[in-house]
Amino acid sequence: MVSLGIWLLVVTLFLVDTEITLRFVGRYADPHLRLGWWTALLLVPWVTLLLSPLRTWAAAGLALAAAWGLVRHAAAYQVLRRRLPGAPEGVVERVRALAREFGVRQLPEILYDPSDRMEPAAVGLFRPALVLTPSALDLPEQDFRAVVAHELAHALRRDPLRLWAGGITGAVLGWHPLIRRACRLFTLEVEMAADWQAAAWAGDRRAYALALGRWGLRRHGDHGSPVGAAFATAPAHLLPRLHYLLDPTAAAPHLRPPLGLRDPGPGRRGSGAARWAHLALAAAYTALSAVMTRVF
Repeated sequence: MVSLGIWLLVVTLFLVDTEITLRFVGRYADPHLRLGWWTALLLVPWVTLLLSPLRTWAAAGLALAAAWGLVRHAAAYQVLRRRLPGAPEGVVERVRALAREFGVRQLPEILYDPSDRMEPAAVGLFRPALVLTPSALDLPEQDFRAVVAHELAHALRRDPLRLWAGGITGAVLGWHPLIRRACRLFTLEVEMAADWQAAAWAGDRRAYALALGRWGLRRHGDHGSPVGAAFATAPAHLLPRLHYLLDPTAAAPHLRPPLGLRDPGPGRRGSGAARWAHLALAAAYTALSAVMTRVF
């Protein structure tokens, strides 16, 4: 119980410290940088547990959760692959032409959902495939470009694996409210980073945002594929994504300085030394946890 209390204290301090830091130095950083911070927030609780006297229980819990998650994902993925045929050649050529335009050399496998019950998605943990639907193919060309760009970004960045790993942390450690919040923001940053890349490929950030909004309004009642990363995620995530796309020079709408403190402004972006500050914070708190669990 003493070791658990020490771990809880150190992890809570780390989560509070890092999130407050991010609210100041990360408001004007690009999503890829902020994603590194949220990744650290999800990794440090596990690392400190595995270095503490609770390591046996922590390793067993992590192994069981990961194994169960892999089994569930593999079963769902097999069902999905049996149900979805490969996309028609005309669809593949249409996507391949867009991929060449985006500068993507290696095109993932493209699956097709003729029932139109899924979202366009990137599915598969280790070799992501794209899922397209009749609704997506019937979109105006500008909207179709946005859908393909977003899902290609997810597939090339291995985002389904990121989201799966974040889900494991949330399932096991989500009883801690700050870890649960970090999981939600991690998911949002994954989507924002994919939006950032997709908008760059599409060439028109405002047009991409409008396409995202139109698709989100059309499909807002469906949260997408359980095994992939969908173009329009939960409605709660859609508004900050649209806000950020329409004004990329503004502060990230989901991060505000705590207690009404002054916004540092766009002149102090989260770059330079701050780029690696999350690693220094993570190392410091991990060392503190290891020392305290041995002293007490």
